[in-house]
Amino acid sequence: MNETKAAMNRKKSFQIFFILLTLISLIYLAYQFSIGMHYETTDNAYVSAPQLQISSQVEGTISAVLVAETQSVKLGDTLYRIDMTESKIASEMADADLIKAVKNVRATVLIAEQRKFDFDRANQDYQRRVSLKGAAAYSTEEIEHLKTQLEISKNLYNQALENAYGITKFEKISSHPDVIKALGQVKKNYVTLLRSEVKAPIDAIVAKRNAQVGQRVMPGTVLAGLILNDSMWVDANFKENQLANIRIGQPVELESDIYGSKVIFPGKVIGFSPGTGASLALLPAQNATGNWVKVVQRLPVRIQIDADTLKKYPLKVGLSMVAKVDIANRDGVPLAAMQQSELLATKIFEQQSLDAEKHALSLFNKANQ
Repeated sequence: MNETKAAMNRKKSFQIFFILLTLISLIYLAYQFSIGMHYETTDNAYVSAPQLQISSQVEGTISAVLVAETQSVKLGDTLYRIDMTESKIASEMADADLIKAVKNVRATVLIAEQRKFDFDRANQDYQRRVSLKGAAAYSTEEIEHLKTQLEISKNLYNQALENAYGITKFEKISSHPDVIKALGQVKKNYVTLLRSEVKAPIDAIVAKRNAQVGQRVMPGTVLAGLILNDSMWVDANFKENQLANIRIGQPVELESDIYGSKVIFPGKVIGFSPGTGASLALLPAQNATGNWVKVVQRLPVRIQIDADTLKKYPLKVGLSMVAKVDIANRDGVPLAAMQQSELLATKIFEQQSLDAEKHALSLFNKANQ
């Protein structure tokens, strides 16, 4: 009797188990058809950000290193100082050449003005004597002499005018070629002097410091690498068979291993790579060689991260993420190119140019007084 009852209990337990298994399977299938089919997920995703290389724009020896790796820097902060002795000497010499050029051109203009005065006076003397008649008239020989003096005065005036490049007023000497050349040299050397201080072109974090005190650098030498934490994105590498329904603008849920499933980073799809990682690699695979094995390729999909969440939960470049794209809205063209991107620019070099312009103009005005 007990054995029969035990057998019935086992049978009933198996029935309950299979009923539960069936229910779970049905719930899973229902989930896949109703919700799961509207998502594409990958754990092959990593955080990326703009990376800037700071290079020297002048030649010289580094005299000071003012930043350390992982340090946060602001726009205009000085990262390095390059010994400015040579740059300062060159700038001072250019300043002196500008003053000399202005003075020489002023002297040339004064000579032109004097030649103009001599020419006008000779012309008046000649016209007055030619107009005399009768007893007051001058001899032919005297008239010819005055005419010769007039021609000489005219030639001297034309020569002086050519030397002054047609400039007859001090206010116009900035258009003289010698002054233009000297002004350009002043600006060039002053900019070089300013660039002896290597400044941060944008708010960023120092990722790598490549130069030390005493190191001799040349224009183009990489001094440091910066990373912009405020402009991060995620490159999610989806398989080929996951890309058909992914579109620009679709919402994405991002999960980081650092914060776990408790923190979800909202995002959206903003672009697709123009090629797979294998095709854009430094040494791309050559499948036509004959040693070919089909491998499922992955295409990087760029995902923008919500800025507010990123400020609250900072991320670092290279961290792995899980990306879950909501593909319910399938408007748009598959693999469409990104329409626009954020402008990344700096005004620091423009400001240096303006400072050099201001310096040259101030020096010119003092020399032209």
